Amino acid sequence: MIGVLKSRLSLRSPLRRFRDDDRGFLSVEAVFVLPLLIWVFLAMFVYWDAFRSQNTHIKASYTISDMLSREQTAVTPTMINGLHGIFRFVSNTNENTWIRITHIQYVEGTDRHNVVWRYTTRSSSAPNLSNATIGEMRPQIPIMYDGDTALIVETWRNFRPAFQVGLSDRTFYQLTVVRPRFLSPMPFTS
Repeated sequence: MIGVLKSRLSLRSPLRRFRDDDRGFLSVEAVFVLPLLIWVFLAMFVYWDAFRSQNTHIKASYTISDMLSREQTAVTPTMINGLHGIFRFVSNTNENTWIRITHIQYVEGTDRHNVVWRYTTRSSSAPNLSNATIGEMRPQIPIMYDGDTALIVETWRNFRPAFQVGLSDRTFYQLTVVRPRFLSPMPFTS
């Protein structure tokens, strides 16, 4: 009986020491938590980069819209391609970008917007708007007076996240309607 009791005590002693020993817990906890911390850090970086990219895209769109609205000479395809280059530079991206500019005039008698001229830098992705298709954009166009003109500047920018953490590839789109400041309607020469 005493031998059995001693063997139980001798077996309990190493088990108690093992249970009470807290050496190495930090290493075990780090193994469990480190992958989660890395994923959270990468996710914060990717989402911050997406918001920054979208914000930069919006600012670049407003920049070229404002530049175009201040133009005092006829607009040319070369000028619009130059605006596209400025848009790419301000957006600070190597991804695909394209713009579409449509100059419209409101006719009160027909309650319609008519296309004066239009130009796109990528007709496969953003075909030019026509008098038939401009009506679909009416909710985004502000109220205009008879004979008033406006420039619709649309910009697109592809975004590819640096890491796959739940955010997929996407295309940012911005529509800006601005009124020409000096020339109405603004002339276009090809």
